[in-house]
Amino acid sequence: MRDSIIKINLIEDSFFELDHVNKKVLMRLKYDSPNDIFNANIVTKIPTLNEEFFEWIKSSFGNAPRDYKIDLVISFNDMKGYTSEDLKEIFIKNTILEAVKSLKVTKAKSKIAFSLIFIGILFFISMMLINSFWTDENIIKDIVKYIMDIATTVTIWEALTILIIENKEKRDLTRNLYKRFDSIVFVESHNDDKVS
Repeated sequence: MRDSIIKINLIEDSFFELDHVNKKVLMRLKYDSPNDIFNANIVTKIPTLNEEFFEWIKSSFGNAPRDYKIDLVISFNDMKGYTSEDLKEIFIKNTILEAVKSLKVTKAKSKIAFSLIFIGILFFISMMLINSFWTDENIIKDIVKYIMDIATTVTIWEALTILIIENKEKRDLTRNLYKRFDSIVFVESHNDDKVS
């Protein structure tokens, strides 16, 4: 059993090059050309990175050990006239754009969450008033109380889910995009083995 636990703890070593001393993981991606990571359908001043590429970037944080920084090497068979510096600048600007987009979504969801809390409080106050002023005990009162109780619970729990879980996930992603990459290098394929 202990051997299995040790193997699970070291599973990243089976897939990636880990530097345990400096707490870094080297991850390599290989593409035919930069066009493979750009979104061809969106016309912008500089290319935007496609969703598939960004999803891999996001998943790289989960693939790397939690307290390790990531050295990312992206190699292309053909650079299509881009330099390493051009591609790095495009990557950084896209990363900032993604972080800004994430922040906007987080703010919008927070507003919704606070609205739900307000609605939940209104349902709770209504339920208390019904209990106080509706003195007859009958089935209609029980049904109304039950509905108000459910409405209060659902709206407040949904608000807390947004505020605590979803917003934390967005903040973690933004923090990871800014802090977990130690270096990002774009190279032609015949040079990628020189990067370590």
